[in-house]
Amino acid sequence: MRFEWFVASRYLRSRRKQSFISIISIISIGGVALGVATVILVIAVLNGVEHGLKDRFLANEAHVVLRLFGNDFFSNYQERVAQIEGMEEVVAASPVILSQVAVFPEHSETIQDVIYIKGIEPKQEDAVTGFSQFVNGSVDFKNSPLIKEAAFLRDETITGGIILGARLATRLGIAKGDVLRFVVKLVKHPIDEARLLPDLANFVVLGLYESEMAVYDNNFGFIHIDAAQALYKKANRVNTIFVRLKEAELASQVAARIEETVQFTVLEGMPTTTTWMETHAPLFSALRLEKIATVLIEALIILVAAFNIASTLIMTVMEKTKDVGTLRTLGASRGNIMSIFMIQGGVIGMLGMTLGTTLGIVLCWLLASNTVRPSYWFAFVLVVPILLQVVIALRRTLSLRGSLKFGLGLLWLVGIAFTLYCAVRPISLVELGLSHIYQMNQLPIKVSWFFVIFINVLSFLICWLATLYPAWQAANLKPVEALQHE
Repeated sequence: MRFEWFVASRYLRSRRKQSFISIISIISIGGVALGVATVILVIAVLNGVEHGLKDRFLANEAHVVLRLFGNDFFSNYQERVAQIEGMEEVVAASPVILSQVAVFPEHSETIQDVIYIKGIEPKQEDAVTGFSQFVNGSVDFKNSPLIKEAAFLRDETITGGIILGARLATRLGIAKGDVLRFVVKLVKHPIDEARLLPDLANFVVLGLYESEMAVYDNNFGFIHIDAAQALYKKANRVNTIFVRLKEAELASQVAARIEETVQFTVLEGMPTTTTWMETHAPLFSALRLEKIATVLIEALIILVAAFNIASTLIMTVMEKTKDVGTLRTLGASRGNIMSIFMIQGGVIGMLGMTLGTTLGIVLCWLLASNTVRPSYWFAFVLVVPILLQVVIALRRTLSLRGSLKFGLGLLWLVGIAFTLYCAVRPISLVELGLSHIYQMNQLPIKVSWFFVIFINVLSFLICWLATLYPAWQAANLKPVEALQHE
């Protein structure tokens, strides 16, 4: 062991009369550990939310949406779909009629909600958004037995079937087989033109759409494109084309090419495209801003811990003035003395970083793991008494060395780890009432190993800089002045 490391290690293992400095060292280690663990955990949550939202957006919606200004209808849509699908970057395209209608269940006499209706061709829509994998029920919009049953039991015309968002169905009090009425538009009364009558259409709920995306599960209904064309009397016309790409990140470049490739007549109007990035730009910008703010705040926490390290070293220098003078008299150089205190501060910072990184990663794993765990009460009733016994045993055997102390310390760590395992569990956004905001049922966790390395390097740099002044102060002590009162 080098001379500087030997002396620094002796200073770190202070005797009982110097226990105050040891307590401050422990507080410094704890401050760095908590700062590092907190920033790893918070960034993992933000990363998880960002990636979770992105994955869900890309699984449930198109990468590029093509429409006309004013959302007008256009013809020859299958030819335009074929044009788009002929592009190298495109996986599939789907014609869609997207609109809004007022709705109310058959047992209600008043409008209950206004929802989005998406008229689709199921096979083409499946290739773009994976529609059918989120449906609990039949996707046979035309020939489902539920449609025939509803038409037989009710003395009214059934226009077709509808797949309704699961949360929307719950809100309206609707189940499979129920009839949902649309108010498509208002028409003039055949006799009194001053009066308006609602144009109604009846749809049977064939299944529920549950994608964990609140924007769809709360607000959308899916019907066949033929039924949508009949509702708006727009035979062989649509107002939107949804496009899925091989690489979602190329959406902006491909969107520009789609506008150039797909030609519309002057009478039809000018085409416009919207990418998934443009649709959700405010959300992802907010998440990036939160990450930056989090890093700054956590850097301040680590900086406070670094001040504790600096104060610990300053007090150590004051207490070890005689030792420094003796070492200088015996031939130690200023560089040796400076290295001793920089090593001491560096070890404190390194211990804090190691403990913080371990704690942060463990917490991330526990929050992401859905394994069945013992009850909270089991942990506290069984583990806490054991920990108290360990404390008592440590006090009684404080003067002992070797394997006994190591075993007691290991038992303490096992108890803490078991308590964390029982207490820290995945966070349900549904129970917190936040699922409609974050578009998911459980708080997602995604550890960024690059950021873990970055925050460790940043923490070590801050802690190392905190050692410079105390180490410089110790190195500049003059042997005569240090020993003159001895």
